[in-house]
Amino acid sequence: MAEHATLQPAAPTVVASTNDQGWVVVLSGTPWANGAHRQHALARELTDDHRVLFVDPAGHRPRWRVRVRQEADGLWQCAGPALLPFGRHLPPVNRANRWFAALLLRRWFRRRADSIRLLWLDEDLAAPVAGRLDAAAVVYDATDLDWTFTRRWNRPHLRRALRSAVGAADLVLTSSSALPERMPSSDPAPVVLPNGCDPEHFSPDGPVAPWLTGLRRPLIGYSGAVDTRAFDANLVAAVARAHPEWTFVLIGPSTRAGRAPLTQLSNVQLVDAVGYADVPGILRACDATIIPYRVGGLVDYVHPKKCYEYLALGKPVVATPLPALRTLHDTIALAGDPHSFAAALAVALDEADAPEQAARRRAIAARNSWSARGVQLRSLLAGLPR
Repeated sequence: MAEHATLQPAAPTVVASTNDQGWVVVLSGTPWANGAHRQHALARELTDDHRVLFVDPAGHRPRWRVRVRQEADGLWQCAGPALLPFGRHLPPVNRANRWFAALLLRRWFRRRADSIRLLWLDEDLAAPVAGRLDAAAVVYDATDLDWTFTRRWNRPHLRRALRSAVGAADLVLTSSSALPERMPSSDPAPVVLPNGCDPEHFSPDGPVAPWLTGLRRPLIGYSGAVDTRAFDANLVAAVARAHPEWTFVLIGPSTRAGRAPLTQLSNVQLVDAVGYADVPGILRACDATIIPYRVGGLVDYVHPKKCYEYLALGKPVVATPLPALRTLHDTIALAGDPHSFAAALAVALDEADAPEQAARRRAIAARNSWSARGVQLRSLLAGLPR
């Protein structure tokens, strides 16, 4: 097992910033438009003492210009340059795309006579850029194992990219305590910087989605994808069949295979993806929340940020025993089979209205906010080359 440490159109003119410690260039695998993920939260935290250029992943079409726009104070978004399509699947194309992206980014910074303090990678395939930008230090933030998101024939390509990203980094971060043992070894060892939450966004005080008032209570909520990679639809279906008096509200995009075990159950409401702003209004109406993820597969290394979001709302949480959640065993209920999961949910529903328990959950979420993660992150970055 790997050792690791744990810590809970044309570009506009860039105006002078109070964040004068240089730029952080974030090469992300998640576009800025999908702005409710770890990558976006940490990028915002980095603006406390840096200017941040958040570079979207290359799309399926060539993009031969650097297009930058300011998104917030100290933060700019860049559409990822790409010379050719299919870089995710063809290693020579990926290398050509990254050479091209580095060339355009170097020109962009040279015109502004600005220096790059940090190159931040959360996309494995961006590793070739590390040797082509004059950054003082490189950070690799592992949030997922990208090779598990592709077909078997493409996995060697992405596993090589993971090794390159780890090897290029001066600091390796992971979002989950279960990730380091599944990654290539690194020196120094990875530091676990867990996911966090925005307690203000997930405040228990706020509006409730009106359409939920017509559903039979108790309501059991889930937010996230309903698929076959992580979500255990068979577990949820078994619990729903055993307890037809409970109503399950599942919010998020679903695949045909993911929702197949659930579609004939009248007490399961599948809600298509909703905006990030609307998620709290749905979960506020729920009496308990769940994280029914598969354990023992390719993705049980995850640290679901929804756990702290549920807790910020004061809701009881029942989850399968993911390795990264086991340290929360005294706050959330962990259960791995339909019978024990249903029993844990029954207890959670009995305690749903206990104000002292809800306050304790909210306090735990507050200690695991993104702003708290930002403090931890800045202490780590202080030790990197300048």
